[in-house]
Amino acid sequence: MSYKTVERMAEEIRLELSQGVELEDIKDRSGEFIDSWLPVYNNRIIEEWTLMPNDYTDRGSAELGTGQEISIINLMTLDLYLYYSDLFAEAVQEVEEALEGAE
Repeated sequence: MSYKTVERMAEEIRLELSQGVELEDIKDRSGEFIDSWLPVYNNRIIEEWTLMPNDYTDRGSAELGTGQEISIINLMTLDLYLYYSDLFAEAVQEVEEALEGAE
C-alpha cells in the first residue's frame, strides 16, 4: 500500500507543479493535502488502518491529541494521519530528487 500511495501522491504533486504551483506552497498546504487522502467512511478507515505498518498504531492521539470525541474510529484516523504525513514527506522527497536530477 505505501509504495503505491507514495507514487500516487508524487504524481499529484507533479501535476500541481505542472500547473505552476510552487513546491514550497504544496509543502505549506501539507495538512490539507494529507486530509484529502484520509478515508471518510468507517469501513475504509478500518481497512486502511489494518494495512498500515504497526509502528503507527496508537501514536496519533499521543502525538496529535484528540481534539474531538474519542472513539476508535477517531483514534484510527489520527494514526492514519501520521502515516500519511510520512508518506507525503516521502513523495515530496521523491519529487525534489527528480527535480534536482533534471537540472
